[in-house]
Amino acid sequence: MFLAMPAHAGEGWVIDGSAGLGTGLEGGDPGTGKTAWRRARTRIIGGLDLHTDENSSDGMGFRAFAEIEGRGSVGGEARYVRWITPRFGAFAGLTGTLAPETLFGGGFGARLSIPLGKRVGLYLEPSFYALPVGSDLPGKSVLLWGLFAVGVHFGL
Repeated sequence: MFLAMPAHAGEGWVIDGSAGLGTGLEGGDPGTGKTAWRRARTRIIGGLDLHTDENSSDGMGFRAFAEIEGRGSVGGEARYVRWITPRFGAFAGLTGTLAPETLFGGGFGARLSIPLGKRVGLYLEPSFYALPVGSDLPGKSVLLWGLFAVGVHFGL
């Protein structure tokens, strides 16, 4: 009994990657007292989602994005993901742009996954963010993003 090796949990990490494009609407008060809306810049998005092989319902996601229209910017996001079904989940997290100007805030959204194979699929992702901190705010008010992204996800 004393010579037996300790048991190790069989828990391992499942990692999925994703790549996509997104755009939507952004709005804020430029100092007029009314929220003005315009089309958000198109962005290229790359990400990783992690969860344990013993609990696929809860996970973490990390995204990097580059806005590619007009004055470009780069940023990132960290999110908690809860999969309600294997194909539909919701998330909440923190996001921000880092260069050339800063913006920081939080948001939430949903992800619908459409399988295209055993480890590959298409995703559709609506999301909403409020960014109250940073050097790129309109008229020193909160910037709002209503975004929609489409892309592929794949098992790594």
